[in-house]
Amino acid sequence: MSPQFEFDRVDGFVVGTVGEPGARTFYLQARVGNDVTSFKMEKEQVAMLGRYLAQVVGSMGGAEPDRDVAGLVEPVEPQWAVGTLSALVDEDARTVQITAEELLLDEDLDDLEETFDPDLPDDPYDEELGYDEDDEIVEQLEELLGIRGRTAEFTLTLGQAMAFAEQAEELVVSGRQPCRLCGRPMEPGGHACPRWN
Repeated sequence: MSPQFEFDRVDGFVVGTVGEPGARTFYLQARVGNDVTSFKMEKEQVAMLGRYLAQVVGSMGGAEPDRDVAGLVEPVEPQWAVGTLSALVDEDARTVQITAEELLLDEDLDDLEETFDPDLPDDPYDEELGYDEDDEIVEQLEELLGIRGRTAEFTLTLGQAMAFAEQAEELVVSGRQPCRLCGRPMEPGGHACPRWN
């Protein structure tokens, strides 16, 4: 497993894509000096994070975007896919801390279950079997049920946050154009609109 990441300061915090509209993969990259760390994201996550950061910066009086001239550094080698995002605003320091948590897939959970004792009773809290909350077997259960993915924390200046917000909006808008009738994304050659049937 790759390590968790904590970036107290970043020289670049960018979003970019690889591929053509309709088949693009979105990536988040943090750059500190020449070291670049990448994470895979979904388009909706990029749009949501961009809107949120724009609102935060606006509520704090605005900031001049601090764009990273390096942009998305290729080839992109993501550490993992982002599952959930959260943010913590420090108004005094005028920073935003973004926490990205790894998306755990079914196969990741299967790997964890392999390390789990298969001879567990149906109810480990059953007093007749002699188990209680202090037993190792219960601790294993609780650890498995509360499993969390790896995390990456990024502390951004308001300028970096605003630059990300602008980049995110530009990327989301530059995708496939929506159909005027049904709103679904259109392929370059058009699409079978259900409104025409």
